[in-house]
Amino acid sequence: MLIYHQRNDVFHCTFRILSILKLLTNKKIEIDRLKIIDFYFVFPHLISNITLPRAKGNVLIKKRAQTLNIPYENLPSNKILFSEMGDFQSQALDILRSKEIIYFDEHRWLSVGKNFEDKEIIDLINANGFTSNEFFIALVGVLSQCNLHGKNGLKSRTGLMEYRYDAI
Repeated sequence: MLIYHQRNDVFHCTFRILSILKLLTNKKIEIDRLKIIDFYFVFPHLISNITLPRAKGNVLIKKRAQTLNIPYENLPSNKILFSEMGDFQSQALDILRSKEIIYFDEHRWLSVGKNFEDKEIIDLINANGFTSNEFFIALVGVLSQCNLHGKNGLKSRTGLMEYRYDAI
């Protein structure tokens, strides 16, 4: 039996990455942060398991995540899921970079490229449920503002990546 899941779809991942970049205010993001945000786009019900920084509106995001339907499937641990998604995310980033939709600067930050503003891409992004959903807009806002590294960083708060050896 063949079962489809969006976490294993490179093209759905490119679509999610484009949506995340559209929701960012400065259109520049670390690759690790982008991968974490993408993980929560696929599994938004798992947001209730992370510790968000104390700020106005963050409690509403967690409460909204707790009301989401939990999919009826046996999933491995969050770290294993995140690790399994890594190859698909890397392939999606390579596709977008080859089309000059994104590029990496000298510090390995991801930025939008010259083809990001093409009419077809903008129409595709604007017609999806991610960029118009208040939950995902707020989620990208919160996760993009949180520190990535260190004991109180996004890697530590989510438990998806190792943070103890980060250079701070």
